[in-house]
Amino acid sequence: MSSPTLARGNVTRQANKKLRRQRILDIAKYLIASQGFEAFTLSQLAKEAGVSTPTIHNLFGKKDDIFQELVSQMVNTISLALSNPDMSDPIEGAEVFTDNLLRLYKQDEAFYRSAFMAADRTGLFDHKLPDGIFHQSLQIAERLCTEAKENGFLKGNIATATLAEQLFACQRLARQDWVNGYIDLQRYRKQVLIGMYITYAADASPDFYKMLCGKINELVDK
Repeated sequence: MSSPTLARGNVTRQANKKLRRQRILDIAKYLIASQGFEAFTLSQLAKEAGVSTPTIHNLFGKKDDIFQELVSQMVNTISLALSNPDMSDPIEGAEVFTDNLLRLYKQDEAFYRSAFMAADRTGLFDHKLPDGIFHQSLQIAERLCTEAKENGFLKGNIATATLAEQLFACQRLARQDWVNGYIDLQRYRKQVLIGMYITYAADASPDFYKMLCGKINELVDK
């Protein structure tokens, strides 16, 4: 039977190993953000982390394994940011959903840009993945449309699934423009919300339609 001292020592070693791995992942994140995924190498990571390349292999595996772990962390972080938006007001719901994402991206814009670009190429953010970011975003869009219809904001002449797909597309297209450097995050927000409000307007009740037109004009004037 292990002694309490040895047990505590093992817990400490495991904790230190976890901290060491996270420190190396943070350095990898910085390197990917500063120079892109394609230029990122394990030898450079080892040099920056002050360890040998075999140590990197032992701790993580290959370059793609490190990136997949970073993407996994990113997915978890984004999932938390998207969790439980207020659905009672479709306008407020759209704004909270969008602002939560942008607040997260602003924390490390260069990394998120590089990670999205690389993940798109490697298929790690496949829209069909049932537990992926985009599937979650589509589910939120569907809930927004369903509750908007139930609360009388939408007339129901257009299927909620169709409207939800268009709301999702507004986010996806703006994200691609931002990732490729065509727009900044401020323009990202404006582009997403205008697109979402125009989508709502296609099936909006008269009072809601007036509200949407006002919100669109506010965004255009900014």
